[in-house]
Amino acid sequence: MSDRPVRRETLVAGSEVQGQRLDRFVVDHLAGVSRKQVKRAFDGGRIFVDGRVERRANLLLKGGETIALTLEGEAPRLNIAELEILFRDEHLLAVNKPAGLPSHPLVDRRINALDLVRRRCPDLQPILLHRLDIDTTGVLLFALSAEANRDLARQFAERQVTKTYLALVAGAPPEQFTVSNFLKAGVRGRTVAVRSGGDRAETAFRTLTVGPGFALVEASPKTGRTHQIRAHLAGEGYPLLGDLLYGGPVAFVLNGNPQHIRRHLLHALRLAIQHPVSRQSLILSAAAPLDFQLFQPASVSSS
Repeated sequence: MSDRPVRRETLVAGSEVQGQRLDRFVVDHLAGVSRKQVKRAFDGGRIFVDGRVERRANLLLKGGETIALTLEGEAPRLNIAELEILFRDEHLLAVNKPAGLPSHPLVDRRINALDLVRRRCPDLQPILLHRLDIDTTGVLLFALSAEANRDLARQFAERQVTKTYLALVAGAPPEQFTVSNFLKAGVRGRTVAVRSGGDRAETAFRTLTVGPGFALVEASPKTGRTHQIRAHLAGEGYPLLGDLLYGGPVAFVLNGNPQHIRRHLLHALRLAIQHPVSRQSLILSAAAPLDFQLFQPASVSSS
């Protein structure tokens, strides 16, 4: 299967599926997946339940299991028209990246934001100026000219770009706090804090609203390290909802209703830059997606 496109997914079985067959659960909860694909994954030992290989398609779920699987084929492709354009002129293009879409090409060759932008701008050579994690949504910026690329690369390097994120986290963080430490790549894709040998990383946080067991936090990274916001929040004891890599909860009860969180809930809300040609201030914003709105009940109080 190494030469074929693959699809990697993680699911959480809620209490309401107790007694359901594992294969049926997978087919019901993944769009565009056939029973044949699922059978091949079982046969190939590519389905894991709570970290262990599971080959029994008829396993009855108890509820609460985490199912990780790799399937042949790609996830349903995002239509080019579905990639929301936030801003475009002859020098810049900003899009609202959805969850599940990589910013740039990966080894598994799945569709990515850069590919989609190239298709939309076939007469240009768009250049990706920064990256968002696969499941992070929000503002993603491309240069459409060499002049814009040079100037914006300088703005990013000199930390003149102001980035603002929304994060839904577990727990009740303080009204304001700042994390400043050193980060480096760890094992299994994690970023870890170290005493020496890493890169300096700083993020300022402000708690916007607090709910039962969770909070909506605004994050303003001063540096741009891999997984910086995710690692900083988890290190303070407030991991992102849905962030399996950093220990965030993937199942949540909200107003008595179970919620199954399919991704880490981090959104690139706003990017403030200086236009590389006109020199005017430019603020690019993307509305929070629907899964954020689930955690905005009337009972949530302002911090």
